[in-house]
Formats: sequence, C-alpha cells, structure tokens
Amino acid sequence: MINSIGSMKTKGVFITGSDTEIGKTTISAGLGNLLFQKGIKIGVMKPFATGIKTYSKYFKSHDAKLLKEASNNKDNDDIINPYFYSVPTAPYLAKKLLKLNENINVGDILNKYKEIEKRHEFTIVEGIGGLMVPLSKNFFVADLASIINVPVILIMSNKIGSINHIIMTYRLSTAFKLKIKGIIINNNCKFSDFPFTLISNKLQVIVEELTGVKILATIPYLENPTFTKIANILEKCGIIEKLESE
Repeated sequence: MINSIGSMKTKGVFITGSDTEIGKTTISAGLGNLLFQKGIKIGVMKPFATGIKTYSKYFKSHDAKLLKEASNNKDNDDIINPYFYSVPTAPYLAKKLLKLNENINVGDILNKYKEIEKRHEFTIVEGIGGLMVPLSKNFFVADLASIINVPVILIMSNKIGSINHIIMTYRLSTAFKLKIKGIIINNNCKFSDFPFTLISNKLQVIVEELTGVKILATIPYLENPTFTKIANILEKCGIIEKLESE
C-alpha cells in the first residue's frame, strides 16, 4: 500500500493522446489506482467508447470496467460511460454504420461530469482516440475536453512518427485553448536496436524542447502492462507532486 496523502488542490484531469491504442486507458486506470491507494476518492468517466460488442452485462465497454475497478469507484456504468457504439471506430462513423439517428446531448454529458466531480475528490476523464476524433459532425474530442474544462494530460507512444503526432496534438490543444498539464510518454513498442534505444533516451528532452510542455512520466516497455504496474511507475515519477504544482 502506498502511503496516503491529504486532499488534492487539482480536482481532475482529461486524458487524451496522439493516437488510438497507445495505452490511454491503462495509464488512466494506473493514475486512478495510485490516487485511490493514496486515500483519494476517485471519480472516473469515459464519455464515449466503441468496441466490437458490448463487454458484459454490467459494462458496455471494457475501458469503463478497467477505470472503475482500478479506482475502486462505485458509480454505475451509465454515468461512467454514457455513449457506447458496438463498432470499433469513431463515434460519428459508428452511428452512421449502425444507422442510429440519435443526437449527442452535450448538456447531459456535462451534468454527469459535474455530478461525478461533486461526489469525488479527483476525477479522471478519458477521451476516445485523439483530439480530432469526431463524436458528431461538428463536435470533436477537443470540444469535449474544452467544455469539461480541466487540465489535460497528453499521452504519446514511442514509435516512428511519434514526434510529429505529439507536436500536432500539442498545437491542436493550444488552438482549442486547452490547459495542458503535461505529457506522458508510453514506451509501448519494444526497441532493442541501438539507433532506436538512442532515440528513446533523447525523446523526452526533444519533446519538452519542441512543445515547452513538461514530461510528467515515462512508462518503460512492459510485456504485460497492468494498472497496478503503471501506478507504481507513476508513483516513482512523482506524478502527484507534478499534478499539484502550478
């Protein structure tokens, strides 16, 4: 058990990334697990999720299950994950493929978030894919992050092209006037050749230099990443202190 702390000044974060399948959910769950172990009452939200099919009787999405389990959250799935589509693509496209004629109720999403925030000391909201994933024709993940209006953590993977992706994501964040708290680098690709290990070792310095944004943590390559492993790594990186700093 990690030593407990008092209450936090920061009330929540919105976690998004430079791409899909880069570890956002596991890292979000790891942060939730770390804060839970610290004695913080954690709220979680995954407003939009998609997948091949509904995960289980109790959870539409496996992502929502993982966030809830890791943080010892007690909310029901309809609050955590208001929108789910059983096609693994962007929600706007998924609705068209499923021939759904529903409109996204942004006010309802915001009310659910405020309800979660009110009952918890810290709330983690995870987006879907990257910032320009369309949720409807004129509403994107970046718009969702903007209306929820909490500091944003950007997740980037360490792979060929990642510098381009994170700089585009950073610049898009500033265009939407999002409050970027920091970047987490996830080494979810295994590099063993010398040139690639050299690049990996310099990536943090280059990303900070090009964006002016601090790296909150670097996750090493893990054969089997779990939220408990991520929680321990985030603890060693001092992420709580970094979240609380101005």
